[in-house]
Amino acid sequence: DDQLRTTVIKFLCVVPRIFYVDHASRSGNFHPWWQNGRNGTLRSIVESVVLLPPQSRHIRGLLNEALEPNQHAMDVAFAATIISDTWKKEDHDDVHYGPEHGRIAAEHWRSFAHIKHLDARVIEEVADACYWHMGLYTPGATLTTPFTPVTELVNACDVCTSHSELGVIY
Repeated sequence: DDQLRTTVIKFLCVVPRIFYVDHASRSGNFHPWWQNGRNGTLRSIVESVVLLPPQSRHIRGLLNEALEPNQHAMDVAFAATIISDTWKKEDHDDVHYGPEHGRIAAEHWRSFAHIKHLDARVIEEVADACYWHMGLYTPGATLTTPFTPVTELVNACDVCTSHSELGVIY
């Protein structure tokens, strides 16, 4: 979706600058070592984006009869994965949003994407997956919280790439 891609690119021009250089985990406990240095958040996002296509083939709600993932769903998943960690921190006053960062990023995304006249349904699909990207660890989530197949995909990739024990392999 060219309009979604363009809107995400423009959105990345207004996120806090620290997003581009900061480490992925403030405590160092929730990501592997290579994500806890300079540019760590970007490394985490790139690794999640790389996992999206192969992981999508394991989520039934994303697949068509030929067992290929729905392209629109994949576009939404790519956008949500990229956006979800953009507002972990602010550029000033050491403001850190902790587990609320998905909600904060989703709010910023909604405001920005509406101004850019992106389709309201697409805005909400991206915001939903962004908001819930931490799955059951999202504040307010319960075992009965319904997640869309796109949210399941974004969460699965986020979990895989942010697991601190990955560092044991290397």
